[in-house]
Amino acid sequence: MKKINVTVVCVGNHGYPGCAELLADCPEVNLVAQPGGLNEAGIWVALGRSDVLVLYEDVMEQAGDQAIRSLHEYYPSIRSLMVVEGEHDYKTLAAVSLGVQGVIGRASTVSMLRKAIIALYSGEAWLSRGLAQPLRNQLNQESELTCWSELSADLANRGRLN
Repeated sequence: MKKINVTVVCVGNHGYPGCAELLADCPEVNLVAQPGGLNEAGIWVALGRSDVLVLYEDVMEQAGDQAIRSLHEYYPSIRSLMVVEGEHDYKTLAAVSLGVQGVIGRASTVSMLRKAIIALYSGEAWLSRGLAQPLRNQLNQESELTCWSELSADLANRGRLN
């Protein structure tokens, strides 16, 4: 299997282990770069060599929504995974609306980061189960959606809920 080229963008210190440390020992991953933001020198070259981009949610706050959209516009083949603190449906919706293909809770990174990257690289979407449940609950509360089963089936066909 070809190694998956990954760039991890993290603003500040999120404690140990961070995503870069977790990926250092993965035989199927080549860590291309670990910039501290989207404005750092060399980031665009690293993104051009990357298959998957792992972003912490604070990058979205630092760089802004337009920077995330532009990133996906300039690098349409890169798959992105947003690492969020807590399980909030608005964070998940915000990330997906910006073109992010995967969202994972910080608490799930130790057990699921590697699997999420492999799934994204394979062309699937990724959403941590803990992040999907609040969305499902909100949809069920706000309306009598009979299409939830269709939406669930569509998500199951396009990606994984973990």
